[in-house]
Amino acid sequence: MTELEKCRDHIDRIDKELIDLLAGRFDYSARIGRIKKEQGISVLQSGRWEDIMASRKEYAIKAGLSEKFTGDFLQLVHHESIRIQKLITGG
Repeated sequence: MTELEKCRDHIDRIDKELIDLLAGRFDYSARIGRIKKEQGISVLQSGRWEDIMASRKEYAIKAGLSEKFTGDFLQLVHHESIRIQKLITGG
């Protein structure tokens, strides 16, 4: 196996891990949606979202990711979490 093939193989494995991690995260989003529905809590919690954006961006930048990429990625994840919770809460 060439060095290029080894690198690609590692990327393939990491991509699968990322997908598994995202699926797990969205499972928790669904759980949170059920809790919010039971407790009559609004799906969107602005303060929590602001805290997530600030702390995750800081962590990602320290890890070498760009602020733009991190913001875009977190927005996508957040929108999917909201979509999942709205399906559950009927909101």
